Amino acid sequence: MDKPSVFNRRHTDTRNHQELRLLRVLNYYRLVLSVVLISGYFNEASKIFLGLERPSLFLITSVCYGLLNLLLVFILRHQHELQPQQIIANISIDIIVLGILAYTNGGVASGLGNLIIFAVAAGSILLRGRYNLMFAALGSIVLILIEVYRAVTMPDSPVHYLHAGLLGMILFATALFVQHISSRIQASETLAAKRATDIVQLEKMNRLIIQRMRTGIIVSNAMGQVTMMNEAARELLDIQDSTPNDTSTRSLPAALHKRLQLWTQNPQQRTSPFQTSPEGPEVQANFASLHQKENSNILIFLEDSTKAIQQAQQLKLASLGQLTASIAHEIRNPLGAISHAAQLLDESETLSAADRRLSDIIQQHTLRMNDTIENVLELSRRHAPIPQQVELASWLKDFVRSFNETENRPGKFEIQVTPEHLQVRFDASQLQQVLSNLCQNGLRYSLQNTGQAIIHLRAGLLPNTTQPYLDIIDEGPGIDSSTSARLFEPFYTTERSGTGLGLYISRELCQANNARLNHIASYPNGCCFRIIFPHQAIAP
Repeated sequence: MDKPSVFNRRHTDTRNHQELRLLRVLNYYRLVLSVVLISGYFNEASKIFLGLERPSLFLITSVCYGLLNLLLVFILRHQHELQPQQIIANISIDIIVLGILAYTNGGVASGLGNLIIFAVAAGSILLRGRYNLMFAALGSIVLILIEVYRAVTMPDSPVHYLHAGLLGMILFATALFVQHISSRIQASETLAAKRATDIVQLEKMNRLIIQRMRTGIIVSNAMGQVTMMNEAARELLDIQDSTPNDTSTRSLPAALHKRLQLWTQNPQQRTSPFQTSPEGPEVQANFASLHQKENSNILIFLEDSTKAIQQAQQLKLASLGQLTASIAHEIRNPLGAISHAAQLLDESETLSAADRRLSDIIQQHTLRMNDTIENVLELSRRHAPIPQQVELASWLKDFVRSFNETENRPGKFEIQVTPEHLQVRFDASQLQQVLSNLCQNGLRYSLQNTGQAIIHLRAGLLPNTTQPYLDIIDEGPGIDSSTSARLFEPFYTTERSGTGLGLYISRELCQANNARLNHIASYPNGCCFRIIFPHQAIAP
């Protein structure tokens, strides 16, 4: 059903409900009127001008009118839908009964006929269009018939045709005036109802847009109590609960609350990125007040800083590419000459043991320098990834077999993938390079710590976000907190023979494939690196 039809149906239902309430109010008024007339008849003070000509008919009509209204009170209380025929019948009965009462009290000149004006006005409010003039015409006919009947049955009594005619004109004027006012009110009600419906639809659309936005949106007060939070914010903050729409008792995470307090103290300061969990992304929070006055709600924008980091890394790589071009020309050629000269010197038969040791040192360091240059050049020449669906279990088995074939000291690998046919989206060649770097380090530290080169490869789905992940776990001594903070910095290493680019390149390759590489500091034994893949895919 389209929007106009829904609006028309709702407006019709609202109008019907209003008409039913108005008819109930009108019926209470008629009931009170009949009680007043009956009471006045039995009151000596008012009996002299009620029912002057036909007292018995006046009393019978008033009693019947009162009983009918009392019955309608009970009927309307249990009625939920009003029909136009019911309104026509009620107003017509009013006009006829009031005409009879006017007749019993001396005709139109008695004043009771004026009550027909209220009946016509009520009918004009409840029903619009031709019914308004119908009620006015019925009232005029009743008034004229009263005077005609009195002229026939009571020739000696004065006849007030002019009074009846003037009152009839007042009825038509009342009907037209009330119709005009009622039409204006109806138009205003229709416009207001339409605007209200549009506002409701606009609010729903805004909420839907906010919920579907990839930017996290949170509305909070200065104390950190959340008023509204969209789905993207829940994902970025790693919030999972059974009642996502209930934010009445929810507070901001501690890391975000701390940044809110810093922003409150200095709105010009840009807060630092944060993580709510080791597996979660780095989140950048921006704040804005909804109003200029104090204690107003605060709008918080949350963005995954991964893209910004990637852009910064791209700029860094562009600068690094220019540097590597200079390195290739200015360093590699002299370095090659030094290495060649050291090799020739080492072949001399007259070289002493001490000099031969110095020659070996020269060759070792030239090889290390050459490896560093090769890694930098590889980083600058890196091609754009070509992501593809990789069934992780079978791919890991092939990787382990190929890895052990190329390494001097094969390692032991334990593979566990749940579910069995878990698939991830990644460039296969780049994933192999990442795992090679991580496994080489892990096997070396496991061997140093336990005497056994072993790696545990465990894959599955994160319980909160259902994203695929792969843990590379060794049995080494682990990484202390000071080293962990600088793990992924380029050229940072704790090994004498290391270049400090392996983990940096691995993280770069993961970010290029929209994945994340994190060090899980809370892992109890050994060292755990976790790759969190961007998409979930399970083969049928």
